[in-house]
Amino acid sequence: MIDRDAAEYDEASYEVDYAGFCDEPCNAAVRLFPTEEPMASYRDASLKMLVKINDLVSFLHARSQRPTPLLWGVAFALGHPCTAGLTMLDVARQIGCTKQAISKIAIDLIDELGLPPSPSLKTEFARQTYKKTNGHRNQY
Repeated sequence: MIDRDAAEYDEASYEVDYAGFCDEPCNAAVRLFPTEEPMASYRDASLKMLVKINDLVSFLHARSQRPTPLLWGVAFALGHPCTAGLTMLDVARQIGCTKQAISKIAIDLIDELGLPPSPSLKTEFARQTYKKTNGHRNQY
């Protein structure tokens, strides 16, 4: 008759026996596998904040006599609905600035806030590839 659980043998495995945590009630399993509650509440708060920021952009866009590159950069960074169907180049021509001015603001904002690029922006991989291939030609 076996008087020990197989998971207690050092020879059995070098990996943690997660099933062993179910044998007796303890908090070890909760520490190893935290519930998603804190992350879910953080995600919910983040989404609510992004909605409020989008509402702010809508408010400023609707009441602005002449939208600035700053406003459009924020709108493109967030993927705001006012940018739907527009390119940065089109907007830049309308407001009298360069596409790069709007793009720089958008990129700086998503980098600062740690946001993923909106669909109207290049992915991080594409940005890095551009930097390597085209970005700094005159430095060599």
